[in-house]
Amino acid sequence: DNYSADSVILATGSSRKTLKIKGLAELEAKGVSYCAVCDSFAARGKHAVVIGGGEYALHEAEALSNAAAKITILTNAQTADRVENSVFESRGYEVIETPISEICGTDRVSSVTLSDGRSIECSMVFVALGVAGSVDLARKVGVYIENGKLQTDSKQSLGLPGLFAAGDCTGGLLQISKAVYEGTNAALSAIEFIKKGSN
Repeated sequence: DNYSADSVILATGSSRKTLKIKGLAELEAKGVSYCAVCDSFAARGKHAVVIGGGEYALHEAEALSNAAAKITILTNAQTADRVENSVFESRGYEVIETPISEICGTDRVSSVTLSDGRSIECSMVFVALGVAGSVDLARKVGVYIENGKLQTDSKQSLGLPGLFAAGDCTGGLLQISKAVYEGTNAALSAIEFIKKGSN
């Protein structure tokens, strides 16, 4: 369908793909994270594992690089949208392609068990399989995108008249408090834009 509007706010969020791996859901917020920027402090001086094999996994590993003592990339046998192993390895990250069987730990993540029986001791597991759903749409209309996120100014504008964005699709901290602020800011900016257009 076609819809007409004087202003549009993109608030599509950031899709978070996950995996059906034993222990993953149970240890979320106990060493399992979906945001390296948010939680890299918890990996300071420790061994962190990033699950994924694409650009998003590379981005998360880079976000962890100033904190974690060691970073291992577990591709979980991912074949689609893969970054070459040599790209990860050139940055000092070990790459393991063996499928994952279980994330282990009681109160906190302690290790990852692979399908071949190997156990990798670690303190944090970062799941890096999702991308912002708004990016493809934004690319079609010429919006500036950096690291898979929509780039806005202080009024949540995307640089095209009447087009704004708010929430996880703009990157940064993926928190409700940030999304609520940006949503309010974008709404006020859209109202201001429409009022100016009607004068």
